[in-house]
Amino acid sequence: MESTDSTTQQLMFSLIEIWKGSGKTQLEFCKEKDIAYSKFHYWLKKYNAQGSAPEESPAFMAVTVKNQPVVRAGALELVYPDGRRLIFHQDVDPSFVRALLA
Repeated sequence: MESTDSTTQQLMFSLIEIWKGSGKTQLEFCKEKDIAYSKFHYWLKKYNAQGSAPEESPAFMAVTVKNQPVVRAGALELVYPDGRRLIFHQDVDPSFVRALLA
């Protein structure tokens, strides 16, 4: 029985990966693949929970500072390895940024 659960999990996780790269909404993707919307959300929740497990996240993260011209004073943009961006349009205390990276 466990191998069936594992197979289902692998299938659903691979579908979630496909959805992430598809550019479609969750509802559009579910209709296209004939997946119940509630089932998709169930597995998406499991997928997200597994991806944020403490043993999978690195203890240290490399921070690369690019030498680019400053567009405007007081602006800061953090770009995470997974592509998420956090943009501040005002001065930010360094201790606050340090806390975000911890």
